[in-house]
Amino acid sequence: MRAYTENMDILSFSERETNCRYIAYLASALVSAFRGISAEVAFDGGRVRLTLRAKEEDKARLHALGAEKVAEVLCIGYKYNLLSSLVHPAGLSAEEREILLAAIISADFSEDRKYVCARLNGVTEHSVDGFYLFRLRRLQEKWRSVASCVPPSFTRAQLHDFMEYLLGGCRGKVFLKGQEVYDSRCRRLRRAQLIDGGRSEINTRREIILSGAGKVECLSALSAGQEDFLKKYYAGRVGFGV
Repeated sequence: MRAYTENMDILSFSERETNCRYIAYLASALVSAFRGISAEVAFDGGRVRLTLRAKEEDKARLHALGAEKVAEVLCIGYKYNLLSSLVHPAGLSAEEREILLAAIISADFSEDRKYVCARLNGVTEHSVDGFYLFRLRRLQEKWRSVASCVPPSFTRAQLHDFMEYLLGGCRGKVFLKGQEVYDSRCRRLRRAQLIDGGRSEINTRREIILSGAGKVECLSALSAGQEDFLKKYYAGRVGFGV
């Protein structure tokens, strides 16, 4: 057994137990991406730890993907928590406010993720909450600055214009089937799980926005809510598969 483990690469992640959904997201994303990987989850002292053991030849890819997924936790889950506490414009419904928050997150997501990944290079033991508190203060200030730019009153027309601006720079396509969203490589997207544990009724709409795609291909009948959302914000950008 010792000889076997000596040839394995070890990567670990820890979080506050109250944020265990983030560890679940990391475990699901990373375990499904590698063959022969083992995962162990432990709870101790109010924290949860995920330990992964993979083949040595998978080390570089595992560490790169691990950093990418931690960045998603921080730049979507943590950023949402911060923005949600600061952005409360009058004039929007609760659902429209959630669409605005998802759009703000998506607008800078690629840039934010690149910034975080660069600072995770070489890390083998990820303390997600500790990294956020002590290594991302500059990024937090940037997010607070963005939140301060949202006017105290925000109209539906302004939300529509902001979505138009956002989608104008988006490329690529996602596929919508029922409540599930897939990328061009047929991989189901689950980033919205980082917000409220993915339990919201508007989870699918969040997923579409967070994908950063400029077009949506529908592979099944739309619900009334989905149809209304796509008509409002993705008009001329929607296709229907056979």
